[in-house]
Amino acid sequence: MRVRLAGISAFVIAALALPAGPARAADALTGNMQPFSYLLGAPWNCSTSVPAMAGQPARTDQGTATFEVVPGNVVHNHVSTPNYAGDFYFGYSTRMSTFWQADADSMGGYSFMTSTDGKAYTGTSSMGPMSSPATVTYAKVSDSKVTVHEVLSGSMPVTFDSICTR
Repeated sequence: MRVRLAGISAFVIAALALPAGPARAADALTGNMQPFSYLLGAPWNCSTSVPAMAGQPARTDQGTATFEVVPGNVVHNHVSTPNYAGDFYFGYSTRMSTFWQADADSMGGYSFMTSTDGKAYTGTSSMGPMSSPATVTYAKVSDSKVTVHEVLSGSMPVTFDSICTR
């Protein structure tokens, strides 16, 4: 089972290898993605409760999440801790009228999820040949605080909770 620090998305939404500066006009999100503009700019400091699993005790991971606009009106979120790194992409499909999230991490994990509201995502999270149903719920508490609640509900269910601030 992979250890995930779900980036703030809804955002994750969800971070870049280099800290992003304030969004420039050319980097602005538009349409259905515009509400996630508050994620752009300075890095977020995140704390994630990681459950006991794979013979490891429960712990709290500290790290950063950064966000940038990439081609296609998509948000790229890079998350990094001493124990984990992951890249998340968030977008909106006008063809499907659905928000989507795709990611891959440093532990061989990957997932694809969709959402009707850009806040609650459902889909599948995988590591190698093993897959698990997954749900991730993002909540904007304020312009400087986001929470992420992730549940992997396979044969060995696990829950991760993150709080990110700046």
